[in-house]
Amino acid sequence: MRDREELVRRWQAGWSVSRGWTTVEDDNDGILTVRAGEANRAMEYVVLDADDKPERVERAAELAKSAGSDRGGGWVTLATDDREARIEQLEDLGLEVQRDQDWLMTIQLSEQPALKLNERYALHSELESDLIITRATLHGGVVSSGRMAVVGEDAVADRIETDPAHRRRGLGSAVMASLVETAAAQGAKRGILIASIDGLRLYRSLGWKVVADIVIARS
Repeated sequence: MRDREELVRRWQAGWSVSRGWTTVEDDNDGILTVRAGEANRAMEYVVLDADDKPERVERAAELAKSAGSDRGGGWVTLATDDREARIEQLEDLGLEVQRDQDWLMTIQLSEQPALKLNERYALHSELESDLIITRATLHGGVVSSGRMAVVGEDAVADRIETDPAHRRRGLGSAVMASLVETAAAQGAKRGILIASIDGLRLYRSLGWKVVADIVIARS
């Protein structure tokens, strides 16, 4: 369980880099407080080791409810082996649970295959400090994109998206391959991400492994 706790902590570090969230506080008792400052997501409370220490979930829920303001409420994110139990707990604590399922996934970057892009498309990557941004274009228009934050030896993928009209053409795989290649060149060794139901098949096809379910709730 300690390995998962550390993986969640490392995912959050890269996620914050990707989203530009610079203020993160660690209470040293299992909760990371992220001042997201977005219109509908003012505060994010990331719970470490929610299954073995459910009291942390209770504390995070109280923090999320107290964070409600005109800038948006507080959110709770946690990894779990017992999704239904954590959903029930959060709902009993008065939070609204996001029903779309998500998963925490990881890979050794050297295990992800290198892939080529369909010749109709062009691929462009740029490095902005510790953030890699890759875009696939067709006639100059962006049809697929993604980003990967490099923090030490970790590479955290985020916002991997493909226009619905251009799906099933290998664009997502090509974007991921480019991101991983660039991240590895920056010294990263392990990839971490949170996958939605739409992304799960893509990441599994590239060798990523599910570590835990992710449950997200808001006040």
